[in-house]
This record gives sequence, structure tokens and C-alpha cells, in this order.
Amino acid sequence: MRKFFQSGRLPVAAVFCGSFLLFMIQPLLGRTLLPVFGGSASVWCVCLASYQVLLLAGYLYAHGIAGAPGGGSARRRGGHVAVMAGAALWVWAIAVKRVPLLAWLGGDGEAQTGTVLAGVALFVALPYVTLAAGSTLVQAWMAASEGLACGRSGGRELDGRSHADANVGTVSRPHARNVYSLYAVSNVASLLGLLSYPFLLEPLVPLSMQWYGLAVGMTLYALLMAAIAARQAQGSRSGCSPASDAVCGAQAADEGFAARPPSTTVLWFLLPGVSAFLLNAVTAHLLVDVTPMPLVWVVVLAAFLLSYVIGFSPLGERRRGVWCGAAALALAGAAAARGMWGTGSFLPNAAAGVAMLLCAGVVLHGWLYAERPETGRLTRYYLAIAAGGAVGGLLASLAAPLVFTRVTEYPLALLACAVLVAWRAPKPVWMARVRWGCPAYAAGCGVAWLLLAQVMARHTPSRTVFRARNFYGCLAVTQTFEAFGKNGVLPVFYLWFGQTTHGIQVRSPAFKNKGTAYYGPAGGGIAFYSHPLYQSGTPMKVGVVGLGAGTLACYGRPRDLYRFYEINPQVVRVATDPQLFTYLPDAKMAIDLVPGDARRMLEKERAARDPLYDVLVIDAYSGDAVPYHLTTREAYRLYLDRLEPDGILAVHVSNWHIDLLPLCKAVAAELGVHAYGAISLAEDSVTSGAIWVFMTRQPMMYRYPGKSLVSEVVWSGIRDVPAPSDEKGSLISLLRNPF
Repeated sequence: MRKFFQSGRLPVAAVFCGSFLLFMIQPLLGRTLLPVFGGSASVWCVCLASYQVLLLAGYLYAHGIAGAPGGGSARRRGGHVAVMAGAALWVWAIAVKRVPLLAWLGGDGEAQTGTVLAGVALFVALPYVTLAAGSTLVQAWMAASEGLACGRSGGRELDGRSHADANVGTVSRPHARNVYSLYAVSNVASLLGLLSYPFLLEPLVPLSMQWYGLAVGMTLYALLMAAIAARQAQGSRSGCSPASDAVCGAQAADEGFAARPPSTTVLWFLLPGVSAFLLNAVTAHLLVDVTPMPLVWVVVLAAFLLSYVIGFSPLGERRRGVWCGAAALALAGAAAARGMWGTGSFLPNAAAGVAMLLCAGVVLHGWLYAERPETGRLTRYYLAIAAGGAVGGLLASLAAPLVFTRVTEYPLALLACAVLVAWRAPKPVWMARVRWGCPAYAAGCGVAWLLLAQVMARHTPSRTVFRARNFYGCLAVTQTFEAFGKNGVLPVFYLWFGQTTHGIQVRSPAFKNKGTAYYGPAGGGIAFYSHPLYQSGTPMKVGVVGLGAGTLACYGRPRDLYRFYEINPQVVRVATDPQLFTYLPDAKMAIDLVPGDARRMLEKERAARDPLYDVLVIDAYSGDAVPYHLTTREAYRLYLDRLEPDGILAVHVSNWHIDLLPLCKAVAAELGVHAYGAISLAEDSVTSGAIWVFMTRQPMMYRYPGKSLVSEVVWSGIRDVPAPSDEKGSLISLLRNPF
């Protein structure tokens, strides 16, 4: 144990542990908060901005302890150990009280950003800030405790840089290699923390145990920090003064750097700000049409982190031209991918986004590394990086949704990257001699990218008649005119979420009360035509999770009751506006519109012993942002509890990226119900091919028009997977092969 304490392994273990926890805690909290807010992808984006602000707070905290005169005093070290102990106790409390805290936190409505921010602050603010500060503090303390301080070496062998400089990898003396190695350890641990969550922790470890594991990790980290503080105190008693070390180190470092002009300091803020803005914009862009699970978020964040590692290394500095060229190709690919549409569009968009984060990130962060200052301003430099990242993240995640009605921040981020990459790219000598040569070249490249993006954009004859954006995403209503044989050319309205259709209506008496999109007689209509009450004309009570344009209301009859659950207030606004869709305004039956998360509302109805449903439709999966908490065995048990004994549970599982048939097979087997799967073809130009699964407690015959358009699912050919639960499970295994 004594050898471990004195060999330098203790700081390495502390940095590894702290960095691993710092980046593991991010997807863990996102996974925890998602069910509270209906599975909205915006939860990830708001959390991402919150983490960037908390990271800045951690850097400020570290600066206050180690960057100020006397920062290495025993009193400050002891105070930090006490704060770490408090952070560990806080995580233990969260692990014990997680469920009631989530119930207290949850709410419904449109203004949920503030509630997510409150959740981040409540659950992880204190531990996150202390973890963010830890690597910096360990490096500062290590420099003193391992004999690098001038009090032991005469001032000439000290690396001579502040902890901030060590953290970004600015090393020029051989004796600094121990501190520099901690930077590599930190980044390796961060990547492992990120990647371990979606592939190991989420699918294999119950959520409650994940929080207890985090509490154990925080306790271990606090003990490691206490041991390092004790080691530092022992070194101080042996005659080395931390305060004099800092002064002597600054003198040594100033010999190795030339002072930077004050005008360059704006780059310390601008470059990380643009890269953080790009990170959040790419995340928002990809989550429009993919499920908001940790895998997507982890991949983009890992690419961003890797760009910092490469940019702050010789590989990024010496291969600047290569990285600029790769970034230019990624920019062109992003412009082309934005013009794609349909099932094959996600993979090109994801590849272009990740490539942009990596290649453009290396260029920006390599430029940032080249602008590192003399030691006297290293702390300011370090704080400027954190401040730029926080501002960029806030602009993309909080301001952009309030200003734009679509994900406009994504092309803005690409435009900024095009200009900066062109400015940084190697250029002919003569261009540098021409006044305004570099700015003009960069601006020209930005204009060229805009023109390319415009040419590659998808152009359609449709007219956008409504567009809105809120916490739950972007939606639009478009109008086209299409020919319908003897009925002539008629106006058709489409409701879009990203690239996914959530409703179609032909505005003509000939199509009144006709099911369209996925809800035709050979699709969602099967649940109604097959029910004995519908066949006999008896009134029915129908529940629908997911309103869309309200298309299923076309199956309603005068004495029926239809209750629609919808979490997004903008969807309710669209579906009830007769200028857009008339399914609800023209409905013959009584209609209840229940705002809020469907699962929570159904749980309240179950507790109140509300009358049961004859048909319950789950239409919350087709938007490709599948809410995990609506797919678990507990959720399906709730759905069945809300059904009459002869009721039908109709689940719409059409999805571009996720194969939900194995999920339905698993929950049906576990809950002991009968499942019938129907794969339908498009009936006409305003219906779509769809996949529906119908579950009942007793075997029944299904009836529907157009039998030739429907094929049954052969369950023996559907692979077996474990049914996910609230505590443990993942949708990653259900992802379709993108190739």
C-alpha cells in the first residue's frame, strides 16, 4: 500500500476514476429523466447544455482552489475533500430516493426545459461539479507531491505550468511527462465511461443498481482524493511550499512561451464555442428521426471528445491540412445528406454529422491548442475554453428552440465550421500577403457551402401551411394537390414530425371518414372492424395513445367515446384546427383530449378505477423517437389492465430504424396474451404500408376489408429477445441493420 501511495499510481487511479464517472453519469441521468418527460429527444439536448455549464462551474471551482495564491494550502485541500464527501453522500441519497424525487419532479405541458434543468441540478449538480474539477486538482497536487516543485528541484526541473496547461497537454520538458500522462488517462477513461453505458450498463444492470454503483464510485473517488490530499500535506510538512512552487513554476514556464497578443484571446472563447454549438446542433439534427437512447448521444459525444484528444496532440497539429481536407469532405457530405429523404437518409446524416464533429473538431481544437498562452494566462485560457463551450451549448439547446421553428442551428453550425476550417486551412504564401486575403477566402468558402446546400436540398411542390417547434420537437403541416381519378385534383394535408408522416387528410367529401396513412381498413382499422361491439353497432370506449392528426376518429360512431392521450400541446393545436385537419372537428362521437404523458394518465385512471376500454391503441412508436417507458413489460401490463376482458390492444409498430416485432413477441409471451401481427400494403395513394400487432386475452378472429393487402406475421420466424423492464433493458438490440 505504501508503494502504491508513493509510486504515482494513486493520482492515475483518481483521474481515471473521476473521468470515468464524469462521462458515465451523463447518459445515466438522461436515461433516468427520459420517462418523466415522455421520452422526448429534447431531454438529451437540454442535459447536454447543462453539462457544459456544470463543466464551467467545475473549472471555476478548481481555479478557486488551485489557481489562486495559496490555493494549495492544507485548508483548501481539506475543504475540497469535505465537498467530495458531501457529493458522495448526495449520490447515495439520490440512489435511495430516486423514484419519489422523479415523481415530484415530473410535469406535463409545453415549458419543460426549466423542469429538465431543475432535474439535472437536483440529481447531479454537486457531484458533477466536483468530478469536473477533480482532474485539474489532481494534476496540480501531483506536480508538488512527486518532486516536480521547485522547492525540491531548484525550480529548473518543474514543468512550470498550471494544472490547466497540464490538462490540455502543453508539455515541453521531460520532467512533465507524469502530469501530461494524466491527460491521456483522463480521455481514455472518459471514452470508456461513455461507451460502457449503452453496451454494458444499460442492457445488463438495473437502473437502481446503476445509481448505487455511481454512489460506490463517488465514495471510492472521494477516498482517493483524500489520500492524495494527505500525501500533499505530508509533502508540505517536508519543506515544499505550494505557494512558492506556483511562483517558481510560472517563472520557468514563461521561458518557454512567447506572450500572445491580446487580440488572439477571443479565439480561446470562439473556437470551443463553435465546436460546442456544433455538438449540440448535430445531436438535435440526428434525434429528429432516431430514438433518443444513449447510443446516439454517446456516439456523437465520443466523436467530440476524440476531436479534443487529437487536436491537442502532435497528430492534429502536424496533419492540419489533412484534417482540413477531411472536414471539407464532411461538410459536402452533410450538405448532400440533408437533401435525402426516407428510410435511407438516417445513416448518411449520422455519418456526416459524426465526421463533422471529428474532423472539424480536430481543426478547431488544434487551432485552439496552437493559441495556448504563456503560463501567466493559462488559467484564463482554460476558463475561456469552458465559458465558450457553455455559451455555445446554451445557444444551441436553449435559445435555438425558442427562435427557430426547425433545427436551423444545424446548417448555421455547418456554415460557421466551413468559414473557420477555410480560414485555418493551409493556403498559398501570396494569399497571406494580400490584405483581407484570408478573410475573403474563408467567406467565399462559406458562400460556396451555402450554394451547395441549396442545390442539394430537397425541393417539393408542397406548401408549408403550419410550422412549430417546442420542447417535444419540430412539426409541420404541408399541403399538396393530387389527382384522384374521377374525383379530380384535390388538396391533401400532411402532418410531419421530421421525416415521418403522422397524418394525412384529403379535403373532400368523397374522402370524409376515410382512414389514411397507417390507419386504413387494412391497417389500424383492423382493431375496430374485428371487435364484436363494432360489428353489432354497440357503443364502444376507445383509447388512443398518440393523437397525430386525429385520423382514428374516422372510425367513431355517434354513441362512442374516444379518448386521445397527447403530450405535445402543438399536436393538439394542429389536430383541432379545422383549417388544417377536420377529423376531430367533424367527429360524430364524444371526444376526450387528455394532455400529458399517456402512461402516467393511464396509471391515474387505473388507480381511480375508471371504466375500461374496448379498444386501446398504442400509436407512440412510429415517429422513430420511441419512448422507452412505453415499451416495457410494466407498461404493457398497464395497457392490459385498462382493457375489458374481450378488449383489443392495438400496437402500431411501423418504424424505419427499430424492429419492434421481437418486443411484442416477448411481452405477449411474458404476460400470457395472444398476439396477431398484420403487415399491410398501401391501399391507395393516401394510405401507407404498416405493421400492426393486436393483443387479446382470448383467441379471436380478425376481420378487415382487403385481405389480399395483408399478410400475417409468422411469430416462429421472429427472433426471441428478453422483454425490457422499467429497471433493466435497452432498445439497442432491436435496431435494424442500416446497411
